Amino acid sequence: MSLRKKWVNSTLVNKICTKCGETFPRDDQHFYNVRNGRWDSFCITCRNKSSNKWKSKNKDKKAQLRLEYLKTDKGYFGEMFNSMKQSKYYDESQFPDTESLIKHWYQQKEKLGMICPATGVEMTMIKGKRKACPTNISKDRLVPSLGYTKQNTIFVTWKFNNDKKAITPKSAKAYLKLVEERFNTVELEEEPKI
Repeated sequence: MSLRKKWVNSTLVNKICTKCGETFPRDDQHFYNVRNGRWDSFCITCRNKSSNKWKSKNKDKKAQLRLEYLKTDKGYFGEMFNSMKQSKYYDESQFPDTESLIKHWYQQKEKLGMICPATGVEMTMIKGKRKACPTNISKDRLVPSLGYTKQNTIFVTWKFNNDKKAITPKSAKAYLKLVEERFNTVELEEEPKI
């Protein structure tokens, strides 16, 4: 055991906030670590006030920036990934992060382009409307009782996913059998007029 005391530069123990002028300990409880041990010049309280002030003055700009971000793959699928994480069917081992979901999308896109594998309709990534866009890309579990695995997760139009709801392969087969018996075909494009 050494009797020598560790030398500490006394000028670096505390830091003065350039906004309010108060002195605080130079730590992550009082200042944001900007990069590699360099601390923000504003204390956390002043930084948050400054940020909130900017946000309140620039609500339209903030909304526009968010909308532009959601139109990118990272933004669109990031939002999709966050909703997937809230589901009881989420499997972290299959999709640990947004990048893994985007990679899964790119694999489908490489084969089919922007075409929905179920409907043949071109899929979109339209954001900003209050109502869901029927052609927007939606994540879907082919077999509803199984989780979001790479084998079970497919990207289809929102309308197809919404129309399908929780139909099982067995009930879909039974439904097609009934339609074929009644109409002698399963290739009905529109609902029959009665």
